[in-house]
Amino acid sequence: MLPTNSKVFITGATGFVGSYIVKKLISAGFHNIYCLRRTDGDTSNNDIASKVHWVKGDLMNVPMLETQLKDMDVIIHAAAIVTFSTKDKKKMIETAMNGTANLINVSLETGIKKFIHISSIAAIGRRKKKEAIDEKLMFSHSEFDTTYGLSKFLAEQEVWRGHVEGLNVTILNPSMILGAGNWHKSSLQIFKKIYYGMKYYPEGTNGWVDVRDVAEAVLLSLNGDHNGQRFIISAENVSFKIMFEKIAKSLNVDPPNKKINYLLAGIIWRLEAVRSFIMNNAPAITQETIKSTSVEAQYSNEKSVDILGLKYRPIDQTVSESCQVFLNNWPKSNYF
Repeated sequence: MLPTNSKVFITGATGFVGSYIVKKLISAGFHNIYCLRRTDGDTSNNDIASKVHWVKGDLMNVPMLETQLKDMDVIIHAAAIVTFSTKDKKKMIETAMNGTANLINVSLETGIKKFIHISSIAAIGRRKKKEAIDEKLMFSHSEFDTTYGLSKFLAEQEVWRGHVEGLNVTILNPSMILGAGNWHKSSLQIFKKIYYGMKYYPEGTNGWVDVRDVAEAVLLSLNGDHNGQRFIISAENVSFKIMFEKIAKSLNVDPPNKKINYLLAGIIWRLEAVRSFIMNNAPAITQETIKSTSVEAQYSNEKSVDILGLKYRPIDQTVSESCQVFLNNWPKSNYF
């Protein structure tokens, strides 16, 4: 067991997953929590804002990292850029790879006791239209993989390098994460889109997990001896069609009822590319996302259950509770 007075340094604490990790640590009694945030980072989350130490900076500032990490015991690396915009892909890859490399290098220099890296199932990749996937597989640059997946894979390689050089590391690979949070960002946007009448659904199957289970996996990793291990964190494999129907039912709206077939997919992503160019914002759908969501991926969670000891919430419970929070806190005016 890691002593609760240990100094824990967390990146990405202002994000969806990071904020839940911080809340989990606080509830477990940890009280020396240091959270890295950019100068413009949002620290308005009342559940954690006054209970942690905020450190201004970014992962590219090595001197700052050297100063801040010299007395730390643990690093939880949950920060990431997620974008499907072509113009931001290079930045996403460089930030994931170089930012993680900086953390690993400074961790080795300062003698960090444990490094927990929050990656993604996207880093494991998808090779076929239908495939069973576990922790032994590796990213293969197939047509079904994404640039986001590549960025997470390259970040993982830096973590494995740190492990070879003597750093105690554990990697967690969550599937599609659901929960209550900022409905304008990350995977949570799907609640908003379905609520306002989204018509289409991808043909594939994906893994799904509650954000609270991801936070629990971090705590189990902290308190266990899992050096050099990676774990897929995924509660259930459910098709996009069925998942969207579950969400729609809990939101009391009609579900998407049109499958995105090959011909329709080509039209949709091209129209979305034009729209994003005209509106000067990131596309919601790209050729990459359509291909990646067409895969019938079956993710194994056996290792996380048997070795990590994680007990998952039923995904129906996650959907029901998340939708209730959405309905209680979402004025329609916020959509426009």
